[in-house]
Amino acid sequence: MSTRETWNNRYAELDIAYGLEPNQFLKQELEKLTPGYLLLPGEGEGRNAIWAAKQGWRPLAFDYSVEALNKALKWSAREKVRVMYNLTDAENFRPYWKFDAIGLISFHMDRESRKAFHKKLASWLNPGGHVILECFHPEQLPRTSGGPKVEELLPDPEDLKQDFEGLTITHFAIAETELNEGPLHQGLAKVIRIVAQKD
Repeated sequence: MSTRETWNNRYAELDIAYGLEPNQFLKQELEKLTPGYLLLPGEGEGRNAIWAAKQGWRPLAFDYSVEALNKALKWSAREKVRVMYNLTDAENFRPYWKFDAIGLISFHMDRESRKAFHKKLASWLNPGGHVILECFHPEQLPRTSGGPKVEELLPDPEDLKQDFEGLTITHFAIAETELNEGPLHQGLAKVIRIVAQKD
């Protein structure tokens, strides 16, 4: 089964896979900023995009799961907010405009793909724009609270930091956090958090 099929099945089988509330770290950081254009890669069912739209952000989301996209569009229509949502993957995504913030939340790729994608982000940001990242730490691998079960998809913190050498890292932390994000993110987890700004 392809990865795309795996994700389609996951979203089809569960009513809400990752909960109705936005990721708390993303929420915390976006609340510090003036709303503008926001990019949300791997956005799944739309929880972050819908919350952000309600706060005045103009979100553009993408995911390669058609099941996720369909859920996000139905949910945003019910909530009466506008979310632009593309069916694509990180390699083939092309932005329409530049962004004031990019939220990378639990967006895990193999090392080569991750570095290639992260390298593009600075050129997609407006001056003063921010990348806000939360992903699972390698020590999350044996835990059952969420995250990939493939070691290659869990980045080394220092390696990850190097991805954003062209930006100013204003926040870097390795944290233990209690997840309550739907059935697939539940319990104590170890995460990496980065905020990086374009000069």
